[in-house]
Parts: sequence; structure tokens; C-alpha cells
Amino acid sequence: MSKKKNHPHGHYCKICGQYRANEKFSGKGHAAHICKSCSCLSAAEKAKAMNMNRLRNFSMGRLTNSKRK
Repeated sequence: MSKKKNHPHGHYCKICGQYRANEKFSGKGHAAHICKSCSCLSAAEKAKAMNMNRLRNFSMGRLTNSKRK
């Protein structure tokens, strides 16, 4: 019996930072890593959401959660 892989199914959206099902992406969205719900946002909203996602995932070494804020 083979081992199960512990990775989420679907694709990762770089705007909202979530793994979504394949159906949630348009044909060009798979390659661009942008889901349908994020693709309808304005350019300013996309940039704001992407920056917040980057900041949330940014590793700050040994800082505690209270210091990150």
C-alpha cells in the first residue's frame, strides 16, 4: 500500500493565499495562480490582498506573535 501525501488538493491562489479546487480557476488562472473570485477584483484590491498575504506568511525568525504585530 502506498503512502498518502499530506498536501492539499487543487491549486494555490497567490492573491487570497488559499488552496482552492480546480473548478475555482479559469483556464488562464491555473498558470497565473489567481482564482476566479480574486480575478474579478480591481488592481488596487488585488495588490492590497497580495501584500497582506505576503506579510502574513513572512517568517520573522524568532519574533513572537505579539512582537510581529
